[in-house]
Amino acid sequence: MILVSMNSIKMAQPIPMDTLIEPPTASVRPYPHHSHDLALQKYLILHEQHESLRQHLDEIRQPRQNSICTPISPSPATSPTRRSHSPDESRRQSAQHSFSLPARKGSYPGAAGSDMGSALRVLTAEVAVEEAKLCDVTEGMKRALTELLNCDTVRSDRALRNWVQCRLMDTERELRSGRRRRSAPGP
Repeated sequence: MILVSMNSIKMAQPIPMDTLIEPPTASVRPYPHHSHDLALQKYLILHEQHESLRQHLDEIRQPRQNSICTPISPSPATSPTRRSHSPDESRRQSAQHSFSLPARKGSYPGAAGSDMGSALRVLTAEVAVEEAKLCDVTEGMKRALTELLNCDTVRSDRALRNWVQCRLMDTERELRSGRRRRSAPGP
């Protein structure tokens, strides 16, 4: 039987958090450039996603002329019954474009308007979803750039630090304008 007195056992005393200068994990990092490389890689991936989302949003927002008006090419069914014999007149007719409105889907006059309204609502919802994704990606870019700015490598390289700061300011500006756009009253 082993007797141990309480005086011989020393209890570990907790270290007050205010005495720690850096988080305990700072001394464990085996590769000082690892966080720099990782943050830069995160930023580049997010930037690529950002550009892709922005391009997709631009495509969605562009007015779709061909969905409203459809060009009609001259065909025997739509061409005039009387043929023109002068070459100038036939060139003029072929250069002109005629447009037609899409056919109505319903049998009453309000059907086309309701189809347009529902299409507009779907389009607006799609834009809102894509803008939310863009905002999330932009927030991620801001976090990655902030992390990058806090790396020793970036802090010690003036040109790289300026590059990161400029990207961070652009990202913050975009986030602010997005917030203003979302908080503005709709049409």
